[in-house]
Amino acid sequence: MAKQRESNLFTLSFLDVMSCGFGAVILLYVIILQYNQDFESSDTVSKPQANSEQISILEQKLKRLLALEESEAERLNRIALDDQKKITSIELAEIRVKNLIAENEEKKLKLQEVQKRVSTGASKQGFLEDQELEQVTALKATMNQAGGFKEVLTGMRLGGSHILILLDSSSSMLAEDLVNIIRRRNMVKQEKILSPKWQRGIAFVEWIMEKIPEEAKYQVVLFNEKANYVLPDTARTWLDGSDGEIREKIQTSLKGIAPAGGTSLYQAFSVLSSLSPMPDNIYLLIDSLPTMNKNIPKDYTVSSQDRREYFKKSVSSLPKKVPPINIILFPMEADPYAPIEYWELADKTGGSFIQPQKDWPR
Repeated sequence: MAKQRESNLFTLSFLDVMSCGFGAVILLYVIILQYNQDFESSDTVSKPQANSEQISILEQKLKRLLALEESEAERLNRIALDDQKKITSIELAEIRVKNLIAENEEKKLKLQEVQKRVSTGASKQGFLEDQELEQVTALKATMNQAGGFKEVLTGMRLGGSHILILLDSSSSMLAEDLVNIIRRRNMVKQEKILSPKWQRGIAFVEWIMEKIPEEAKYQVVLFNEKANYVLPDTARTWLDGSDGEIREKIQTSLKGIAPAGGTSLYQAFSVLSSLSPMPDNIYLLIDSLPTMNKNIPKDYTVSSQDRREYFKKSVSSLPKKVPPINIILFPMEADPYAPIEYWELADKTGGSFIQPQKDWPR
């Protein structure tokens, strides 16, 4: 009985162990199976998301590449346009250079003619004296006639019934070269007034006034950046050539004026239309081509070409019927085209051109 009971206990214990082990195996299997299902489900869900993100990244990269390609294409187009503009500019510059060369050759010939006339002048006063003998004889026959020529002196014609005298009063009238102009510009007013070049200009005005016929009328105007009558209370009116008191007032007023500012020939010529009747003879006392046109520029640094353009614009502002313009030029350093341009202006209008020596008219 005792052996049989021990055998039963052993059998039951063995069955319990086997049952527990089998149960553990089944539980482990169930856990592994569930894990595999969850993993597969998670993998199935994450793959579309990963693919979508990759597609989005690729699309963004593609857009960036397209944008870069468009930007590069635009840059290349701009470069091509710039190159074309440069080529066109070079071609235009070549044309301008050719035109300037041709123009300069023509101007050079005219300058040589002017220099020849200056160098051959035998006048004591240094005026240009290239008049034909027959012309001088004919002009002398008309002396002292009303409205005609009062005097013919070494190539300069004096006379007219309404005479306008235009005197340049810009800073350049302080001296004959840029260094001394700058130096004198910083001096006190009285020293500016006493500048030899400016005093020569005043002396010429006085000399012309002395030669004006008594029956004629005249007016004196200063110009720099603006045009101003020497006697403001006589603006837009003509003065009697026989009025000695008015002449003295003009002389006194001129002695108190100092040159200053830029040169606007446009403003000088604008005076013509303000007088009635218009002048029939003009005396322009000047030393260089204008440094500005109608308005005061922001920058006074102008090239020689700029000055020639200002001159042409000023001349184009003259009325259709231009009276003779007699040029008295006080040549200034670094303005080589001034004699040519002013000589042409005098020639086209029927006036005279003179380039006096330093000792004249004093």
